[in-house]
Amino acid sequence: MSARYSSDLAAASEWMASRSTLPDGAILFSSTEIMPYYGNIAAIGWTKDPTRYGAVKAWMQWYVNHLNWPDKWGLYGTTYDYSVSGSIESPTGNADSTDSYAATFLSLAWNFYRTGDPGAQAYVKTLAYQLEVMGDVLVLTQQSDGLTWAKPDYQIKYLMDNCEGYRGLRDLALLFQYAFNNPAKEAYFNGRAQMMYQGIEGMWLGSSFAFYKGGPAPNFSTWYPDATAQLFPVLMGVIAPNDPKATQVYAKFNSAWPGWPSLSFNSVDAFPWVLVADTAAIMGDANRVNSYLATVQAKYVNPDFPWPWYCAEAGWFMRLNSYMLGRGPF
Repeated sequence: MSARYSSDLAAASEWMASRSTLPDGAILFSSTEIMPYYGNIAAIGWTKDPTRYGAVKAWMQWYVNHLNWPDKWGLYGTTYDYSVSGSIESPTGNADSTDSYAATFLSLAWNFYRTGDPGAQAYVKTLAYQLEVMGDVLVLTQQSDGLTWAKPDYQIKYLMDNCEGYRGLRDLALLFQYAFNNPAKEAYFNGRAQMMYQGIEGMWLGSSFAFYKGGPAPNFSTWYPDATAQLFPVLMGVIAPNDPKATQVYAKFNSAWPGWPSLSFNSVDAFPWVLVADTAAIMGDANRVNSYLATVQAKYVNPDFPWPWYCAEAGWFMRLNSYMLGRGPF
């Protein structure tokens, strides 16, 4: 199996390099769109391939070069989505969220730093100011219950966004500990992450999480967002895989969608949803992971990753195969 994991990781990495990047380092969502959230997830996957560290740095520099000072909401350190026409990249003046975009870049920076590569670490050390500002993007939309709004003019507190926000704040604290040697800021961002953790815990409804604060119990027969959102607390390390909440929601998810390793959910959602298999790997469910990988091998890897495969799926796929090779953590 290890040979297949290595081969799949390399294939996804090569596909992204040849099909989803621009000369300035931008990572494409589609041939005409850059969505920085997806680019961050893709680049985290690339940190699992040492041959792509230069591409990771190029993407990070693209992101830093396109920060808003400030944006239309008055926040500093956010990014907009971009449209692409030929060699022209134009900001759309909007983004799907402010919390998840910032959070995933913080996690990317930590993942790049913890590779141990001297060049990666030296580069991340030049970004202390920008990373702190991105942390403050989360802090400035964090409410008294510890949870963040999706963005200032979309005041919904999503489970998925807040799990990503928690991970980003923890990862920023790790950067201030190991890269920047700043215990005060390490403690500050850990404190903010702990507030978010308490807020996420407050979304527990007894047998599942609300997929947004104040929302009803999820309908597990609804693939997205109800069922898939339940995986994010484990996927982002908010709760441990042996936490009773984790085992309960994972069992309910598999009961509702027993055919997910064979992409049964494609009847309602065409995307491959690699992150579901990532969660299964964290839960120690190798049988379902390997069944899923066999399905993806036939449908995506062998025919060279046709749409709706895209950059974020590649990122999750590289992380999955790296993890199955024993190169954890995610």
